[in-house]
Amino acid sequence: MKVFLLKTPEYNEEGFIDVHRLLETFEGPIEFIKVDVEFDAEKFPFLKKFYPDFKFKYPSDSTKILFDNTYDVPLSWKELFSLCDYYRETFKIEKNDFVVLLTERRNALNWFSADNNERSFFVHVNEWETYTNSNPKYPIAYQIVENILQILMKSDITNPENAHIHKKPLGCMNDMCNNKEDVILKLQTANICDACLTKIHDENVDEDILHQAFMIFEGVRNELIYKKRLNPKSKVKQYPVSVTKDDKIMIYDLNKEIRLTPLYKALYLFYLSRTEGVLFKDLVDHQSEILSIYKRLSISDDLSEIEERIKILVNPLENSFNIAKSKINKSIADLLGEPLSKFYKIDGNRGKPFKINISRSLVQYKQ
Repeated sequence: MKVFLLKTPEYNEEGFIDVHRLLETFEGPIEFIKVDVEFDAEKFPFLKKFYPDFKFKYPSDSTKILFDNTYDVPLSWKELFSLCDYYRETFKIEKNDFVVLLTERRNALNWFSADNNERSFFVHVNEWETYTNSNPKYPIAYQIVENILQILMKSDITNPENAHIHKKPLGCMNDMCNNKEDVILKLQTANICDACLTKIHDENVDEDILHQAFMIFEGVRNELIYKKRLNPKSKVKQYPVSVTKDDKIMIYDLNKEIRLTPLYKALYLFYLSRTEGVLFKDLVDHQSEILSIYKRLSISDDLSEIEERIKILVNPLENSFNIAKSKINKSIADLLGEPLSKFYKIDGNRGKPFKINISRSLVQYKQ
């Protein structure tokens, strides 16, 4: 059985490769195939251009969620699955094989993942640092395998009457996790409850597939438990950050420098100066300040280009901020590891201020 992994353009290649390599390490009948496909911007304009007045379609008014730009301009499920359908049709993917779309873009219902009952599904790859100190590749891999098993066991997650979807978390693969923080429970148990396991057997799911899935679940669990024991939060020490007169961001106690591109450094220095943080939707109000920092850092002499980049970065209808934040945080995680990096990343959730959590008594500016 083949599982084709594809991504939307904003998801970084390094993260994509990491997820694929992790899944490949577990032997079994499921073959995970990383594919590189370029989506035509004219055919799929929602990947490049965002529509603040887009009307999502829902089964009823009770399931409707009004557009909210703090969802980071979400995509409808129809849009997400249209990318899967395009790949299936273009490359003649067998009906029994899976197509998985990994994306940093939020979806209209803000779910971790969902399938379309046709062996295609999407997984939201962003914001996992909110729920775990481990590399995001582990919970993303879990989500991929979880969806494969749910499809094989014919468990429709959109059906509220489905007895195999648990609204109250049990530590089972099929926990609904309406409160997204509950996801850590099933990640750390790596379990499938007896009722769901019986349903899997009743649907004649290949035992070798189930074994491979459990191996991956256990691998994720071991990583999460290991990180939790190795790095208890109470023992993590913060180190001073020094911004030098030439705008280097140094952690001298560790002999490390947070190296970022001029655009990303401008955004980082701005947030470093904001103790209480700034909402994503309010970032545009600080455009002139961020522009001033970027002018100082940029090697470009093209003022119009510099201004345009900042305009796009702070525009709540663009995805530039999310891409910048993701790449900044990845650079910091790679430099400092977890859980230390959590103090130095740009952290935040929908509807709340994004901020850097380090104590401001440890931030020094050298003149």
